[in-house]
Amino acid sequence: MHERDVVSGMAVFVAVVEEGSLAAAARRTGLTPSAVSKLVTRLERGFGTRLLRRTTRRMTVTDAGQAFFERARGILEELRTVEQQMASKSAEPRGLLRVSTPLLLGQTRVVPILLAFLQKMPQISLDLELTDRVVDLVGERIDVAVRITSAPPASFVARRVGSIRRALCASPGYLRTRGTPHKPSELAEHSCLLLSAAPASVVWNFAPPKPGGAPESVRVSGRLRVNNTLALHEAAKAGLGIADLPRYVVEDDLRARRLVAVLEPFEPEERGVFVIYAAGPWLPVRIRELTKHLVRELDRALR
Repeated sequence: MHERDVVSGMAVFVAVVEEGSLAAAARRTGLTPSAVSKLVTRLERGFGTRLLRRTTRRMTVTDAGQAFFERARGILEELRTVEQQMASKSAEPRGLLRVSTPLLLGQTRVVPILLAFLQKMPQISLDLELTDRVVDLVGERIDVAVRITSAPPASFVARRVGSIRRALCASPGYLRTRGTPHKPSELAEHSCLLLSAAPASVVWNFAPPKPGGAPESVRVSGRLRVNNTLALHEAAKAGLGIADLPRYVVEDDLRARRLVAVLEPFEPEERGVFVIYAAGPWLPVRIRELTKHLVRELDRALR
């Protein structure tokens, strides 16, 4: 396990033992009970020993778990002491932050917020990755990620800050040649433009056209797969197929009729925008300050 994951898991495990249940620890740490359970399981796998005995009625701490709890609580107290000592030496957060954000959302919304943060925090350095691929937050040692998704990772804190409305659209030329789909199932007869950075992009989900209706999912395919939203946008304008794109990207094209929205009664499922960071009550000051800044400013920017 990565050192940061051990510390996060340690903090969650201490909360479980002190509170007496996974549910109470979840309330204390701001996580879901399933996320707390996964973090404890990850710790047990990492150390190769059972820390808790769990049944449907009760939870008890094993001998190994009790020993780990006592050591972990002491380590966390040491970390808090070090943090307080460092904070007393400098009123400002300092150090390197590694941040990941989707390319287009990053360029248009996140980067200005991060630049403002850097101007306020001269002791902070930033390593920023703008990419549409799903980044391995642990393996690539990402401190904070902004992600557009309907399913944020359960073992991290995920603060929802807004949502992205989407539109299915194609060029007038493509629709003249291939026809206009009138229901989601007809997409199987069309060339759909796919985002290869998102493994789930071959399944398009649609909200119910009427209140109380059922959502619909359709498996799609096409001639072009690309790992960049801007490239998908250009391909749609060039007449290569139907694309699922953020509304804010295509509004001008829809008004100018460079693109035409299709299946509007079946609007693509809205996706949430989340600020994601490591679980656990102990976080370095620089990460805590950045997440507070991002959550506040993205909530305003995405309204």
